[in-house]
Amino acid sequence: MKIYVHAAERQERGWMMTCDASLQGVQPRQHMLVDSDECAFIYILEAEDAFVYVVMPKNVWGALKEVLATKEPVLLVGSDATIALDGIHEEMAYLIENIKGNANYGDEMEQAVTAFFA
Repeated sequence: MKIYVHAAERQERGWMMTCDASLQGVQPRQHMLVDSDECAFIYILEAEDAFVYVVMPKNVWGALKEVLATKEPVLLVGSDATIALDGIHEEMAYLIENIKGNANYGDEMEQAVTAFFA
């Protein structure tokens, strides 16, 4: 299952990433992936019987860049709950470094990440 983050806003408690999905029964997995086809970062949540992929497209990369610079908490705000995206700072930093100059992620993703997070 995929959940799409449609907005990100800095608030007093940290960065609020909003989505329209239910977050009941999911826990942060503290692991991230990349979706080169959608040119997006993916944070993995764990449900009882499945993984839930939180898709962070280019329209929230500005917030992700700020998150990396400030190390502020990141919270995913759903229709019925809010959960902390634990480990996002380390995972994002690792992915960005790994993607730069690495054609295995596809040319579009590699170029976009290198240009944006340089």
